[in-house]
Amino acid sequence: MGVEDVHPELIRDEHPWQSVQGWYGHAHVRVWRTAPDRVTVAISGNSAEYDLETVLPLLRAEYPDDTAEFFFHRPMDWTTLGYYAELTSDDDGTVTSTHIAGDTVAARLGPSFYATEDPDDHSGGYGCA
Repeated sequence: MGVEDVHPELIRDEHPWQSVQGWYGHAHVRVWRTAPDRVTVAISGNSAEYDLETVLPLLRAEYPDDTAEFFFHRPMDWTTLGYYAELTSDDDGTVTSTHIAGDTVAARLGPSFYATEDPDDHSGGYGCA
């Protein structure tokens, strides 16, 4: 018998929502349960990067008993290159974004990471960091 890969469970996959800065497009939130007391949140969308300082505390409050890890995906379009980033927030609420390869995130989260990715991502392939 072979050992099967065990991947975190996708526990939330919202329909894309209009950002506060709505003229930039939509945002998409997905959450994985990576351990009994840990979640990983991926926020995607062309407009989501403008609301991160507002959205991260709201999402963190939805999982008060968990350690939350945050990632961001900016899909590529005809005007801008796409990228993935790990997000951290400082005590003053400032969000720091550190570019990371999408394949690094996908390796942690399994096939559901790309399977639920935004269909409007016009990049030539995933992992465009």
